[in-house]
Amino acid sequence: MKHLTDTQLQGLADGTLRGPEGLAAREHCDGCAECGRELTGWSALSTRLSALRDPATPLDFTATVLAAVEVREAQLTSRRHTLLAAVPAAALAVFAVVGWAFSLQIGKLVDDFATARTVIGVLGPVFTAMRLPLGIGAFVLFAVVLIALSRTLRPTYARVET
Repeated sequence: MKHLTDTQLQGLADGTLRGPEGLAAREHCDGCAECGRELTGWSALSTRLSALRDPATPLDFTATVLAAVEVREAQLTSRRHTLLAAVPAAALAVFAVVGWAFSLQIGKLVDDFATARTVIGVLGPVFTAMRLPLGIGAFVLFAVVLIALSRTLRPTYARVET
């Protein structure tokens, strides 16, 4: 004879096993002493568990939950600010890499043409003189990006710890 599984006995004990399957399980327990004993144990456990009461909610429960939500919101805001601060820095890095790669390609193209070499030879001192303004311009752009980053990011000591 096939005995009932623990899941079937639990369902029968707590009333969740219903219908034809529940009726067949109940009839089996009435005829099988071993399953009847198991059902009695599961029924006693179910009765004791249903007699348990939920603990009282602490008085500061709402305040604790709201404080936890506030901390989480502060973390998400900080993460958002960090991401927004990284965008200009990444754009500056891409701009610098593309500019560097573009300057290498132009140098290769110019070297390939003999007439362009003459022009470069003549304009060489002009480009050399222009490096200072380009350097100053790059420094000013870099300073603006750093100032924007410093205004966007909060220092570590000002962040809320969890």
